[in-house]
Amino acid sequence: MKKIYRVLVMLFLSMHVLYASGGTSQEHLVSVEPIPEVQDAPPTLTAVFTYDKEIVKSSVHKNTVKLKQTKPQKNNIKGTVVVQSDKSLSFMPAQPLEKGTYRIKVKPIKLQKEGQVDFKPKTPWQKFIVWLCGFVYDDITECPLCKYVCNVGNYIKTKPIQYTFEVKDDAPKVTKLDVNVTLVELSEHNSRTIKVNATYDNNTTEDVTQKTTYISDDSSVDVDKGVITTAAEGSATVTVSYGGKTSTLQVEVYEKIEGHLLPHKPDNPDATLLGVDTNDNGVRDEVERWIYKEMPTYHHPEIERVIAMTKAKAYQMALDDPTNQDNKVFKAIDRASDCWWYYSDLKSLPFDGAVKQFSNRLKDKQFNTKERLKTYMAYDYTLKGTVITATPLRLLNTSYCDQNIDVLR
Repeated sequence: MKKIYRVLVMLFLSMHVLYASGGTSQEHLVSVEPIPEVQDAPPTLTAVFTYDKEIVKSSVHKNTVKLKQTKPQKNNIKGTVVVQSDKSLSFMPAQPLEKGTYRIKVKPIKLQKEGQVDFKPKTPWQKFIVWLCGFVYDDITECPLCKYVCNVGNYIKTKPIQYTFEVKDDAPKVTKLDVNVTLVELSEHNSRTIKVNATYDNNTTEDVTQKTTYISDDSSVDVDKGVITTAAEGSATVTVSYGGKTSTLQVEVYEKIEGHLLPHKPDNPDATLLGVDTNDNGVRDEVERWIYKEMPTYHHPEIERVIAMTKAKAYQMALDDPTNQDNKVFKAIDRASDCWWYYSDLKSLPFDGAVKQFSNRLKDKQFNTKERLKTYMAYDYTLKGTVITATPLRLLNTSYCDQNIDVLR
């Protein structure tokens, strides 16, 4: 008996799908593009299905949307399926569409249900399904037909969509796609707008920023209608597609501390003597990140980070030029030390050994391999016999620092 009821359940489910009127008038579906039975869809179209709730991305697959030419010949159209703006599902054909009739199919997807799940059958159809499922399932929420019709669970399952449209052949074709930037650098939780122009075979151009499909290969970056929005630190390549043409841009998202954009954590910071300095500011990336995120501070962290950056840059010079040509390395390190002493006098710091601990910790971080330590010792040897004279405090000023620490607190 249970088998018979299961067959009936599946039969009703099939009939419900069959008579869904194309699925374009279903609940939660806000709009479809192109519209059904349209006679003049452009060859460069992107199919977009917008819902009123957030799409569960794990329910979307490469075959969720299928496009097929039915006349004058039968061809499956390749393309890219992507979720945009959380609530829009789009399909971007790999090439402009030729003149003909096309059929588009969208498989059911899941929409995120808001609030607490509290199922109660409302319509006569739902009540009938609950009654029918009750013969087979103790918990009706486990019934596949009830899941489909009654929308039970933490998500709502949409109905399938299927309809046809016509493509005209007199529209110009895209020959070139231009993005106004190739590199975007932003801090976390920030945004920026880009612009995309299409050039057609009739020598006209069009701003297609709003029509373009954007695909980011990293979840830290989202792009919708030309607006780049960043989440966490990371790197992303964004593929821009329209009218069968593509372009790419790189988006770098940086962690921001006290207005300072930190470079990304290098993959292999100790592979070479000089290490990695992607922002080319004279301080190795892993040292810069340590200064702003982990370095112990004593009295005024913002000022001490400025001094640490000044001294780290001087220490890096010792690795680059251990011969201390023209005494440049010594002068740079001495200048960074004078910055600390000026800060000490400016803030009337106690003589608590902080300057020595500060310098030693920074040295340990800077000269953290045998090769780097050996190179620093080679530089230190060039100072043999050098008479070092301390600069009187009354002569020290903020110019010994890389930033004006007088204005920092």
